[in-house]
Amino acid sequence: MNEVVIKKYPNGLSVILNPLIPFDELYTALGKKFRESAGFFGNAKMVISFEGRALASEEERLLVDAISDNSELTVLSIIGNDDKNRQYLRAGSCFLGKQDNLLSKFYKGIVRAGDVIEADTDIIVLGDVNAGGEVISSGNIIILGTLYGTARAGARGNEDSFIVALDLKPTKLCIGEKAVNVFSKRGFFKSKATPKIVFVKEEGLAVEEISPDSIEHLNI
Repeated sequence: MNEVVIKKYPNGLSVILNPLIPFDELYTALGKKFRESAGFFGNAKMVISFEGRALASEEERLLVDAISDNSELTVLSIIGNDDKNRQYLRAGSCFLGKQDNLLSKFYKGIVRAGDVIEADTDIIVLGDVNAGGEVISSGNIIILGTLYGTARAGARGNEDSFIVALDLKPTKLCIGEKAVNVFSKRGFFKSKATPKIVFVKEEGLAVEEISPDSIEHLNI
């Protein structure tokens, strides 16, 4: 069995790892593989799945460092290797343009069931988020459509973050450690279809129609 095998998908790579060799040998082999393939990948930005052996978080980090040190490839995120998580690869192709230095990332299109859109920046979705779809941001989330699925803002614990949507009929909302879902709060999202904002109050998440008063307190 080869030490490392790379399979390319649209906007992503599957890196198959030999489960039998010591990790230090694997680390060296992976660095060599990407160094030899650096011209092929160029400065692409991709999501990666590691397959073939179980990895601790620190081992994943070391392998990503090995890729960065031996190529111009940018690893956007690490995903699982099941079919559902492969939706990351399809979703990645819908991020618009060159957004490296922006405070927000724009996603054009419907976030469908199984799609997971994730970024360390604010995320602006130009479309609906269907039930079963998920948007995860370390900052704020703005959905120019209806949110039927899940939105997780402030994913790194920032409870000053907020979620905005033209209409809210979500499966679940999270800001930092605060969360609410349609099953635990029946009627919470049953008001008329108007643009709404979700933010953290002392008692938990608050949902209000967008107005000068509702956005006055936001840390923007």
